[in-house]
Amino acid sequence: MSIRLKLTVIFLVIALIPLVLVSSLAFHNYRKSVENIQLSALSNVAAFKADKIETYFDGLKDDITIAQSLYNIRTNLPILTKFENNMKDPTAVSAKNMLDKQLQPTQTVLDISDIMLTTPKGKIVYVSNPMHYSKDLLKPLQDSEKKAFKEGLTKTYISDIFRDKALGDRPAIMITAPAFDLKNNFIGVIAFEIDMAPIYQLIQDAKGLGVTGETLVGKKTGNQFIFLNPLKHEGDSFLKKQMSIGANLAEPMQNAVMGKTGSGQLIDYRGKRVIAAWRNLPSLNWGMVVKIDVDEAFGEIRNLRNLVVVIVIVIFIFIAIIAFSIAQSISDPIKKLSKGAEMIGKGNLDYKVGLPLKDEIGQLSRAFDNMTRDLKEVTASRDELRKTEEGLKRSNENLEQFAYVASHDLQEPLRIMASYSELLEKRYKDKLDTDANEFINYIVDAAKRMQKLINDLLAFSRIGRENRQITDIDGEMLLEKVIASMAPIITDNKAIITHDKLPTFTGYESSFIQLFQNLIGNAIKFHGQQTPRIHIGAVKRNEQWLISVKDNGIGIEPQYKERIFLIFQRLHGREEYPGTGIGLAICKKIVETHGGKIWLESEYGKGTTFYFTIPIKMEEKENGEWKISTTT
Repeated sequence: MSIRLKLTVIFLVIALIPLVLVSSLAFHNYRKSVENIQLSALSNVAAFKADKIETYFDGLKDDITIAQSLYNIRTNLPILTKFENNMKDPTAVSAKNMLDKQLQPTQTVLDISDIMLTTPKGKIVYVSNPMHYSKDLLKPLQDSEKKAFKEGLTKTYISDIFRDKALGDRPAIMITAPAFDLKNNFIGVIAFEIDMAPIYQLIQDAKGLGVTGETLVGKKTGNQFIFLNPLKHEGDSFLKKQMSIGANLAEPMQNAVMGKTGSGQLIDYRGKRVIAAWRNLPSLNWGMVVKIDVDEAFGEIRNLRNLVVVIVIVIFIFIAIIAFSIAQSISDPIKKLSKGAEMIGKGNLDYKVGLPLKDEIGQLSRAFDNMTRDLKEVTASRDELRKTEEGLKRSNENLEQFAYVASHDLQEPLRIMASYSELLEKRYKDKLDTDANEFINYIVDAAKRMQKLINDLLAFSRIGRENRQITDIDGEMLLEKVIASMAPIITDNKAIITHDKLPTFTGYESSFIQLFQNLIGNAIKFHGQQTPRIHIGAVKRNEQWLISVKDNGIGIEPQYKERIFLIFQRLHGREEYPGTGIGLAICKKIVETHGGKIWLESEYGKGTTFYFTIPIKMEEKENGEWKISTTT
């Protein structure tokens, strides 16, 4: 794989992985939000309708309770019972007229179909609506009506819904209650018959439920349940469609008739997936379901998904163009440098790379040309052997410069990508949506993190190769410098730092500063709920100083004690704790470069102590290797 293709793939991966992850997360969150909003709306509709229905029937039960106490009924119903076989008797007619004057207006006010009175034996002796009933209840009445009258002998009772033939086969319901005379003797049954049309109008009101939405009511009968209102998607189903409890269909209604309240995605009576809210109406022992087909409820999500796909494709094209351009701008000069190196390796010292670039690669090409010129000069004559040696030295310097330039140049494509992303944001800020702007920000952030990784890696590679003299370092003054340099982070986190008296170290002062900064910085960063407390201890042990940095932070699990010192190893997500994962690897290399060892002891959740050893006195050989001196 060519370097151009490698760089293009790397840039695309760096840009697209965050883009895809963020897009997927945003889409998932939006879908959840829409689902929660829809379910909340359905739950509100179900609660509103249930409250309206319950309130309506509670009011009717209160009205029939009032009717039980009416003087007119308590005095005249016994008269009608007495003349049940001779209703044309003047006394019976007078009693009926007195009841009509009160109960017919009451029927109108309550907006019900009929008010009926029966004898203790169940014979209807009075109806407020003369067009409704006029015969004995045992023959013309349906089962639901008969049961209502029988239950009304002892208590207030609400019947099941039935088709009332006297109302043109319209749905009706009956409320019954016992009647008593002035001495509280049982004298018969009071019955209200209610036309269900207004209730069904409320139940089947589909405002806010879209095209596929509907409201259902049902009732449990043994191991089955029956739908009590007409179904939107099945015409002639009223009081006919029954389904078994435990089946894989009509799951929301099954929950409702079993007395449960909730919401979610389930299968309806048609076998289609719906979002639904269900609840129970305890006073009627009904179940209610409000539902919408998933396809309709999540139509906006499909539109958003299509929009996100289009945006990702557009951004991918932009990134691909930019990545290819950057990769080409890097790979072409490197190919020319590679060819130059190959030609020089074959002995063609007249070959010139000659790249007319002003960046680091251009400098490197000129260094190559200078190197070939020097090589040509030093090989011209034996008499110029000294010049040849100087040329080789310059060549080594040029090679070192090449290593630096190559590592430095790795950051250039990242800077270019961040710059182009910022340029895209400035030019198209008003043309792209907030998601696209956010995606561009992620690209810039990824480039900056890569630059930080490269810088940390270069810092890691330089440890132990410093061209400086080793010195004696006062530990107390060294710690003061470290604390002063970290004052902002210490103040922000209210960290408390204590220490034993520190000895004098031998080595590179900047390395020790970096060592203590990393260990103290980690102790502050990974603090727990308590105020960060850090103690630095020092103990002389044989020919070494044992230094400890103890904190009260979150601790480290035992299985990670060795792994944590490896380069780029992280135990926490970048969003939770920022960083590149190279800090402790740098600490380890600094300590080992100075002839010591580093390890840790920790109890997860209760803090960590880092230990490292440093020889009491060290000197440096000419080849840069450390040797230990036993003098103190």
